[in-house]
Amino acid sequence: MNLASLLVRRKLSGRSLWVFITACVMTFLFRLHYCAQAPIDSSDLYRHLGFTSHFWENPRAFYWLMPWQFPQEFWTRFWTDVGYMYPPVALLFFASFGSLGVGLFWVKLALTLFDLGSAYLIARATSWWAGFLVFSAPVTVWYTSHEGQYESMVTFFVVLAVLSARNGRWIWAGAAFMLALQTKQLALLIAPYLLYEIFLRRHLEPRRAVFGFFTGFVGAFLPFAPFYYWRHDIWLLPLQNQENLLNPFYWPLFWRKAAMAHFEEVSDLRIVWNELVTTIPLIILCVFVSRGSIWRRVPQALPGITFWVMIKSMAWVMNWYVILIPGLTLALWRHRRWMVVLLVFYWLQCGQQVASYVGDDDREEDDTVTRFQECIWRTDYRAP
Repeated sequence: MNLASLLVRRKLSGRSLWVFITACVMTFLFRLHYCAQAPIDSSDLYRHLGFTSHFWENPRAFYWLMPWQFPQEFWTRFWTDVGYMYPPVALLFFASFGSLGVGLFWVKLALTLFDLGSAYLIARATSWWAGFLVFSAPVTVWYTSHEGQYESMVTFFVVLAVLSARNGRWIWAGAAFMLALQTKQLALLIAPYLLYEIFLRRHLEPRRAVFGFFTGFVGAFLPFAPFYYWRHDIWLLPLQNQENLLNPFYWPLFWRKAAMAHFEEVSDLRIVWNELVTTIPLIILCVFVSRGSIWRRVPQALPGITFWVMIKSMAWVMNWYVILIPGLTLALWRHRRWMVVLLVFYWLQCGQQVASYVGDDDREEDDTVTRFQECIWRTDYRAP
C-alpha cells in the first residue's frame, strides 16, 4: 500500500490503528509541554491579555484606547503606538482570560483544543491521517501551543462552516462563517466555496439554502453589532500593519532585489524553503482547476489560491497566518487525494522553531521571556 492510499483511508485497523493512537497521544502530550513554556518568539499573547483586561471597564471606548494610556503596565512596552485591531470574537476570548488573571498555559491550552477540534472534524470528514497532519503540523504545534497565536480559533470556525455547508445545515454554516469573520478577517477567503455550495449544487434548493445561511449569518452578527456602532472601521484596523515591511513568504525568486526588503534577518535557506512550500501548493491548486469543470473546481480551489497569492504579496505577514490553511483546504473535501497532498505541504511549512536552526534568531529579550514564564499559571496582566 502506497503512502497516498494510506493517508486517504477513512478506517484504521490493526497495526495502523495503534500507530495512529500512539502518534496522536504523543503529539498531544508534546503540545501540553509547549503550553507550559514561555513564548519566546512573540509577545502577542501577553499583549492580547493585558490590553483586553481593560475591556470590561468601558466596552464602548475600548477600540479607541492606546497602550501609552497605561504606561505602568508591562504589556504596553509591545507595540506602544498600535491600538487593538482584532475583531470582537478575538477580543472577547482574550478579555475572558485576561480579566480573570488566568495564566498563559490555560489560554494556550484552549487554543490547542481548537486545533484538536479542527483536526477531529477534518479526520471524520476525510481520513484520520489527514486529521493527524493538521494536529501535528510543526507550524501550529509551535505557534499555537508554544507562542499562543490564535489562528487555530479562526480555522475551527471555518472548518465548521465548510462541513455545515457540506451537510446542508445552512443556519449553522452562516453562523459559523460569521463567527470566523468576527475572529479574523482572513476567514472571508472561504466565501467562494460557500457560494458554490449554495448556488451550484444541483440537488439543493438555492432559495432555502440562502434563507438558512442568511438567518444564521445575521443571527450570529447581531450580538457584535454594538462593536461596529462604537467603532465603524474595525475591519480596516489591521491595514495599519501594512505600513511595515516583513514577509517571509514573499516572491523572492523572480525579482529578488526588489523582494529582499521583505526578508529582514531571514536566511537564504529559509527563503528558498518558504518559496518551495508556498509556491508548489499554488501550482497544485492551479493544476487541480485545469483537470475538471472550471465552474465546479474554481470555487473549491479559489480559497487556497487567493490565500497564497495574498500571503505572498502583502507587505506584512507573520509565520502563523498559514495556520488557516486546513480550513481553506477542506473546501476540496470531494477530492481527498488532492486535499491530503496540500495538507502534506501544510505540514512542511517553516516556523521559527525550525528557522532558528539555520541562523534565523529573532527572539524576545531574556527579561521578557522570564516575565512570561512567571505568568504561566496565573498573573495580573495589569502589573508593572
